[in-house]
Amino acid sequence: MSLGTKIELPPTGTDVAPHFADLQACQDWVGRLPLLNPALAQAQLLEQLHALNGYTLAGATRLNMLEALQIPIRFVQGESANLFSGKPLPLAPMEQAAIERTHDLWQELLLGYLRCLENLLGGDEALKPQAATICQRALAILADDFSDLVRAGRLAETPLWRFAHALYSSAESLGVTQAPVADTLREANTSSAVTDTLRGYRPVTPTMTYVELVLIAAASLHELAPRQQRWVMGWARRWAAKLSVSAEPPQLTPSLPLCVDLEGDAPPSFMPQSGKGARWLDTAELRKSMKKRLVLLARGNPADTPASLGLGEDCTMPSGGEVLQRVYPRWVKGGVQRRYERHPMSGTCRFVAGVAAVHYYVSGHQSFRPPGSTTEDELRRQREELAMFGRVATRFEEQYSQDQGFQLESWTLVEDWGLFDQSEDGLCLVRPIERAGGRLGIGQLVAVQPAVRSEMLLGVVRWTQRRGDDLVTGIQLMPGRPQPVAVRRTGVMATPDKYQPGFILPEWAERQWSASLILPPGSFKPERIMETWTPIATRRFKLGEILDRGADFERASCVEVA
Repeated sequence: MSLGTKIELPPTGTDVAPHFADLQACQDWVGRLPLLNPALAQAQLLEQLHALNGYTLAGATRLNMLEALQIPIRFVQGESANLFSGKPLPLAPMEQAAIERTHDLWQELLLGYLRCLENLLGGDEALKPQAATICQRALAILADDFSDLVRAGRLAETPLWRFAHALYSSAESLGVTQAPVADTLREANTSSAVTDTLRGYRPVTPTMTYVELVLIAAASLHELAPRQQRWVMGWARRWAAKLSVSAEPPQLTPSLPLCVDLEGDAPPSFMPQSGKGARWLDTAELRKSMKKRLVLLARGNPADTPASLGLGEDCTMPSGGEVLQRVYPRWVKGGVQRRYERHPMSGTCRFVAGVAAVHYYVSGHQSFRPPGSTTEDELRRQREELAMFGRVATRFEEQYSQDQGFQLESWTLVEDWGLFDQSEDGLCLVRPIERAGGRLGIGQLVAVQPAVRSEMLLGVVRWTQRRGDDLVTGIQLMPGRPQPVAVRRTGVMATPDKYQPGFILPEWAERQWSASLILPPGSFKPERIMETWTPIATRRFKLGEILDRGADFERASCVEVA
């Protein structure tokens, strides 16, 4: 047997030798690694793994050294991930270099285990007892590489799924898909390990690790914040044992099976596959487990905490329940249904990000000036303009925008969409990553103006991704035409508060949307009275419920009070 035509490994030789060629020499070399300088240690590990992968060795010797290298590799990879995980896109040069090094090191480690698998399938008797370990380790590397790419805002490339499917096929041919393997290094990096420590780490199987990768890919992690991504990755690892993989479709149940084609290179989907490589992942047990937790969390019993329900020690409410509810249809119900059909679109779209910049452009290129900052002459002019025209004349202050670094960008509108679980519509925008522009993070307030609209609309960044040479972002729009205001809390305890930029979004009776306020972070409290100011009027609003918590704003329903 061989890895087949889907995976062709480069030949090895003895011309260029690594610094070590046996286990003892490898362990001695690892002991000299400068782990206090993770970037340097990562570079040295990458260099030696590359040399090791090109050197001819006995399969068992290579496997033992790879296992010894796992500890320092996973340490430096974790340190490197801190540099790019959850950062706004496009990544800064240092952050981009970190993900490139991390991806390259995962790929070199994967190649090492693929060499062991090649020897095993070629008849190496010494490796037969380690067949499950080899397959599981290679699949685990793919899962970790995929996770790091997602956290860096990157799209996984096609070879990842070609390798994943080929590895699982190899595990099937070797009869080790359900063989237990100890993987304490990866378990120690998950939140679930906290609750498992007392009874020891659970063994995993090649099937469980393959299913973990499938679940991570199906979860749309790029739409989640870094902390939420960690929760979902922990759930995928913990609950992978609840799915079974079969060559035959499972019985009809309320859940839908995920499908893969082991002979192809496509990611998992809910679309049925055909042919010899078709496999169905039965999600019935996973559905029961997730449904049970969703019901318990909805009841609000103080004893039913996310930690007690196995969602992780660092999982908090209400965010944990919201993320679980979001992942549920993506794992067991056929994906997210769209309220509106997607429509391919083209054309330009003006775009600006950040509360201060959004306020400036929505105000008609006016700098934010709270009460008390306007001179007597300006107030006299505004009163005269209000008396004559009924409004204050707009005067562009482009020098102010340049001084503040505001950027009114031009993006390409590629489609509009609407989510089943959200009332608001959305836009998908794209621009070349080399074009000058700001950096975008999930939850950031933005303003957009498609070519077909005469005014700017508010939105929030729901996801960003680098796809090839383009930066792509999904914007969820907020209802109504925004009115820029200065806003502050009122009351005895709020006397020192200063006015800050905010917005009023009007009521929209046709869609049953109540009026809402865009507030600075940390402002929301039920029934709190907020004061808004414009040169025309000062108004007071009582807050209702929180509608959205972004990275740089809060949005709450409100009613005006006297």
